[in-house]
Amino acid sequence: MATTGTSKLPDELQTLIDNHINGFNSHDNELFLSVFDDTAIIIDGIAPYRWLGPNGPANWLADVEIWRENLGVTSENLSYEMGFWNVEDSSAYAVVSGTLTVGIKGQSVVRTGTLAYTFANHDGVWKIGAQAWGRTS
Repeated sequence: MATTGTSKLPDELQTLIDNHINGFNSHDNELFLSVFDDTAIIIDGIAPYRWLGPNGPANWLADVEIWRENLGVTSENLSYEMGFWNVEDSSAYAVVSGTLTVGIKGQSVVRTGTLAYTFANHDGVWKIGAQAWGRTS
């Protein structure tokens, strides 16, 4: 059975997105990491651009920390609006439009983009299987 984004996103998926973004914004690594399954893939605009597998999200966080230190990042906040989503059986897909505001050495830098997610339900538990940030500005 397929359900598309003409109604409200299922609560389990909305909670995963909220926890993912809230974990990122608050630097709560435990919350951030809790949303991913063990085959997770992260695609992002910093080198090496792709992180895979059980340690992929943790490795991404480590690389983000290096990026923050190298650029002098003092704050980050990602706000978003729900875009398209689709659920089909035990698989789901969602795209949000995001605005990332980054404080770098006293300056505020704003970047827009989309954040695409895949989700999988294993044994009644939904997790994020992939997250890809596509910068549009």
